[in-house]
Amino acid sequence: MLNFVASRATAQQPLIITYAGGYRGNLVNTEKIEAEKLTHLLYAFANVNSRGEAVLNYPKTDPVNLASLVALKTKNPELKILLSVGGLGWSIHFSTMAMTAEGRNHFSSTCVGLLKKYKLDGIDLDWEFPGYAGEGGNPYRPEDKQHFTLLCQSLRAALDKAQQGNRQRFLLTAAVDGWASHFLPHTEMQQVQLYLDYVCLMTYNFNNKDLAGGHYLYSPNDWDPNGSVDGAVKAFIAAGVPASKLVAGAGFFPAAILMQTTDPNDRHYRSKQVFKGGLAKVDQLINRDGFIRYWDNEGQSPYLFNPQSGIRIAYEDSISVTLKCEYILHKKLAGIMYWDYFSDPNRKLLKTVYSVLRKST
Repeated sequence: MLNFVASRATAQQPLIITYAGGYRGNLVNTEKIEAEKLTHLLYAFANVNSRGEAVLNYPKTDPVNLASLVALKTKNPELKILLSVGGLGWSIHFSTMAMTAEGRNHFSSTCVGLLKKYKLDGIDLDWEFPGYAGEGGNPYRPEDKQHFTLLCQSLRAALDKAQQGNRQRFLLTAAVDGWASHFLPHTEMQQVQLYLDYVCLMTYNFNNKDLAGGHYLYSPNDWDPNGSVDGAVKAFIAAGVPASKLVAGAGFFPAAILMQTTDPNDRHYRSKQVFKGGLAKVDQLINRDGFIRYWDNEGQSPYLFNPQSGIRIAYEDSISVTLKCEYILHKKLAGIMYWDYFSDPNRKLLKTVYSVLRKST
């Protein structure tokens, strides 16, 4: 019998979830991971191949990375290691795979096989996105709306069957588009959430058409009300997902955009830019080299702007992250998720998250 997932987040400490990426074929430096400050660590990513199977894309590095992540349990026995399947680059075959019960069940069985082989704790489903392409231009169908529900049902059933006779309970989470007005019309979240332990909202790096945004906690007045942490939380709760299953996302990475103007308050932009150096580089640019730090009072997030180059950089800092964590506590959400662990090289923001969320319990 299929066991629906009960909400348990209110009976435990707030979750601190992050990703460690090996999707470039790189080895993950687990020596730098402060496992004692985390509750869940998600490995990004497993691929979905043309046969609809969950597979490791890098046979030389992925197994090494997974073994190293599991070994972190010697530092934190309560740490859960999940395998994230899909992502923006590897969601090409989701829609086709999910079309039939045979395809869904085969995919689910390959997920279980990877969990057992590498001694993992669960699956994070990262289909980007059911019913629409997202930035990756991935194939999609209108029927994805129902197929996404059935895929989560198939995965939950396969995980429940695999854990029979085993004390370990396999987890199932899903990473979903934080822009609720994009995602919710193409899904049946009231049904989907029954099969999920947690719904991880990718509520960061909001940009709307030609308007530059940021890692918004609240939606600015001229913004889609769904385009923020608060907007997503309210929309997903209204769609039938309990607050105790919602994990709010924070973007521990800077996002650069070339603007059309020299006015720091004008958010019309020309194009997105590649920003190298991460948060450590941002710290070096604050009020230096032509960059001035600004605070978006409506969105509750910081950004840098250089009027000479026209570059605007949205990012998270200790103030914005503290506000997000306080929001999570106030709304009684499951916890926080951030992308990704190594985007916070000095662990400054992780220290902030840990301090605020653990101080409350």
